[in-house]
Amino acid sequence: MKFNENRNFNVKNLYIYDFVSFQNLSHNKLTFFTNKKNNFLNVVSGICIVENKNINLLHEKIIKIPSKNPKSDFSIILEKYFGKPYPQNNNNIIHPTAYIHKTAKIGNNVSIGAFSFVGEGVVIEDDTFISERVSVSRNCKIGKECFLGVGSVIEYTIIKNKVIISSNTVIGKSGFGFIPNKSKTFLTPHIGGVFIGEGTNIGACCTIDRGLIDDTMIGKYVMIDNQVHIGHNSIVGDFCILAGQVGLSGSVVLKQNVTIGGDVSFKDNITIGEDTIIAGASKVFNSFPKGSYIGGSPAQDIQDWKRIVASQRLNLKKRKNN
Repeated sequence: MKFNENRNFNVKNLYIYDFVSFQNLSHNKLTFFTNKKNNFLNVVSGICIVENKNINLLHEKIIKIPSKNPKSDFSIILEKYFGKPYPQNNNNIIHPTAYIHKTAKIGNNVSIGAFSFVGEGVVIEDDTFISERVSVSRNCKIGKECFLGVGSVIEYTIIKNKVIISSNTVIGKSGFGFIPNKSKTFLTPHIGGVFIGEGTNIGACCTIDRGLIDDTMIGKYVMIDNQVHIGHNSIVGDFCILAGQVGLSGSVVLKQNVTIGGDVSFKDNITIGEDTIIAGASKVFNSFPKGSYIGGSPAQDIQDWKRIVASQRLNLKKRKNN
């Protein structure tokens, strides 16, 4: 506890009564500190998990706990006290109102909630939790230790282990493919499916379309926020992060470890190279190579975009002065 060597207290007598945000930190409450933009001068007591490089930004009366990753350590503590955010391992509780087709295969320690539907040929593996009013259609496969939130709909999909799908998300419906011909316009039948890799997290009210012919593919350990749409035949690589209201048109390819801010939309049939970062509210019309950092509308190199914005502001200021 070298951070607190000038403080006179005994760690054994230290108690934590609550977990709070940094702005609300007070005596015997715990938080973490990473955001240097916080108004930290008004916070003068409590216990804070903090990196060594930021120690001098905090008031001397705050008790500091050293950490290499304060937010991660704070999250581990929250899970220790409050458990995981989704229920698991409920000892094979199947609600009497749930419908399970006689050909479905249900593993050990699977829970299925009220009014849920499990169709013909479905496979649900061990330790998976199916919430209320979930629909899993014929021949879908759900891996081990998965969670399906209330009202989620799963069709033509294979889901690997430890996947979390939040409430009212729809996976495997037909994509937006059609042959335009005025009053004779008709939807193109989709015969592909959806594949979701291990450890992926999908938020609430998302839609992931089945492929037209080949499958729509979501990789391993992908983090997808609420209200995200992924069009048919898109491929999302391992470890990608998609913030809220991101929209992928058909056949978009995101290579591994692409990070996307909120409200970003993609034109169809483009590829984004691995390790790319895309700023929020960008509109992406072209492919970009590995390691790009892009933003704007149309999206371009982030530094070029900033220079254009600065130039536009300068020209606007000149016009006003004239």
